[in-house]
Amino acid sequence: FQGKYVISAIPPALGLKIHFNPPLPPMRNQLINRVPMGSVIKCIVYYKETFWRKKGYCGTMIIEDEDAAIGLTLDDTKPDGSFPAIIGFILARKCRRLTGLTKEERDFVPSLSELFSVLQPVHYEEKNWCEEQYSGGCYTAYFPPGIMTQYGRIIRQPIGRIYFAGTETATEWSGYMEGAVQAGERAAREILFAMRKIPESEIWKPEPESI
Repeated sequence: FQGKYVISAIPPALGLKIHFNPPLPPMRNQLINRVPMGSVIKCIVYYKETFWRKKGYCGTMIIEDEDAAIGLTLDDTKPDGSFPAIIGFILARKCRRLTGLTKEERDFVPSLSELFSVLQPVHYEEKNWCEEQYSGGCYTAYFPPGIMTQYGRIIRQPIGRIYFAGTETATEWSGYMEGAVQAGERAAREILFAMRKIPESEIWKPEPESI
C-alpha cells in the first residue's frame, strides 16, 4: 500500500516490530524500548442463571488475597439478561506467574466457584493477552518511573508524515476505547492541518462526556 500519510495506532512497543527507513529519531526509538504492555488474563465463567443477583450481589469483587489468582470480578451478563456470566481478571505479577501454564493447568473455575459458593458452571473461556502478538499485552502500555517526564512529549510527536494515535496518546481515558477514539480523531485532524484543510486551532477539540 502507498499513501501520503500514515497514522500509527498500535501500542508504542510494537513499533519495535516495524522496520523504519530512514530510522526513527533517537528519542522515539528510546521511548518504544521503555513502555511495556500490561499483563492480564481474562477468564469468563458462564452459568445457567445469575444466581448472584438473586442473592442481592452485583457480581463485583475485589480480592486482595495474595494467594488468589483472580484480583477482580465483574458481572458480564448481556444487557438483555442472556448468557449469565462472571468475568475475572488475573493481573500484573499474578498473571506473569501463570502465563506459562496451559488453560487446563490454570483452571480458575474452582476458585470462582468457591468464592460464590456455587456448583460448576456450564462453560468457561479465557484470553491470555500476554500471548497476543498484535497487542503484546493488555490493556495498555504503562510508563515506569521517570519515563513520562523524560519521554512523554515524544509520544504524540509526528515524524515526517507518520502520525501517532492509539489509546496511549490520549489526554483523556488513556487505556480505554474512549481514549483510542480521541487519539484517532486528533491524529486525523493533525493530518488535515498539515494538508491545510483546517486551522491549527481545530486540531484539539473537547470530547463529549462518556455515557
